[in-house]
Amino acid sequence: MIYMEEYKKTTYNKIVIHFGEIWMKGRNRPAFINKLLENIIISINGEKYDKIENMRDRFLLTLNNDSNINRIIDKLKYVFGISWFAPVLTVDNNINMIISNANILMNDKKNVKIIASRSFKDFKYNSYQIISKFINNINKLTFNIDKNGKNILYINITKENTFLYKEKINGVGGLPVGSSGKVVVLLSGGIDSPVAAFYAMKRGLLPIFLHVHAFSDNEAVMHSKMNEILFLLNKYYPKAKCYIIPSHYYQTSILGISNKYELVIFKHFLYMMAHKIALKENANVIVTGESIGQVASQTVKNLIATEEGIKEFIMRPLIGFDKQEIIDIAKKLNTYELSIKPYVDVCSLKVKNPSTSVDAKIVKRLYKKFNIKKVESSSLKNALIFDLANINSKNDSKIR
Repeated sequence: MIYMEEYKKTTYNKIVIHFGEIWMKGRNRPAFINKLLENIIISINGEKYDKIENMRDRFLLTLNNDSNINRIIDKLKYVFGISWFAPVLTVDNNINMIISNANILMNDKKNVKIIASRSFKDFKYNSYQIISKFINNINKLTFNIDKNGKNILYINITKENTFLYKEKINGVGGLPVGSSGKVVVLLSGGIDSPVAAFYAMKRGLLPIFLHVHAFSDNEAVMHSKMNEILFLLNKYYPKAKCYIIPSHYYQTSILGISNKYELVIFKHFLYMMAHKIALKENANVIVTGESIGQVASQTVKNLIATEEGIKEFIMRPLIGFDKQEIIDIAKKLNTYELSIKPYVDVCSLKVKNPSTSVDAKIVKRLYKKFNIKKVESSSLKNALIFDLANINSKNDSKIR
């Protein structure tokens, strides 16, 4: 693996970006490709480069003297829809030019394995012959060729020119955010919901985050760990929206409710708030971090009860995951350490003897009895709504 510092020492003039799953989309492929291009441009907004072109089966981003290649690479790693990408040195389709520029790229490297490919079949040498040309010119090389070498020189001959590069950087794959519509994501301060948000975005859903908090005012949320969690999720799509909603209207309304129903009624309230936001934002999906049986409110019977009256499709990406699997993914996403920080989270209510089998009729009756419908409007009216593009992090260097 090449570390970021090495890109500062080597001359690259372009970055080649390859699609992944998009190629399975048939007649709809152009729409997915255009959405991916749009998201790449959004992601690298503020960076210096000349242009980005659609080259049929890939994008080609042309750098300039002011480009910060390391920052561009770091941002591309978070763009859903990219299979892999690579900083490349492009040269003319001339074998002598290819060899001389390979010397520039691989200068003084030991144990170099050459992997050659030729998508442009009119080039006079096939893959085997290209490697043979390097072997025949061994005295001119500044690096050592080894078919089992750990350092790799990729040579890709295309119709326009030849790409020389040293590594393929994995993208996050999936579908471009926004290609599958909008989703309201129930985001708590816990471990599960940021992971669920990641998987929703990976399937092309554009997130609208909903966080219900227990602070005295909305602004306090942005000085808590939620700011950091949102900052991390923002990297996957910098133009998402977030609703910060106070819980005190709800908490005041349910005074006197039986403990055994409290969890399910609160979950239903969250769904109803998500439903209202979905109508407002033209979203057709609600995403949660629930998995079957993890807590009392997530039994099959209680999940059915909490969905009472919800018209949107409820997507639970973690439904079959156990807790350790979710923790492992959260660690890879760098959200785990933030999620376990102390936080007064209304989504982590602890009550004695919660019911694991609440009937939907009871939810409907209690919701009406405590007039929680009215609370929905008050809560939404007092929401803080903002775009994640404006969010920042005090610990930016640590997160990156």
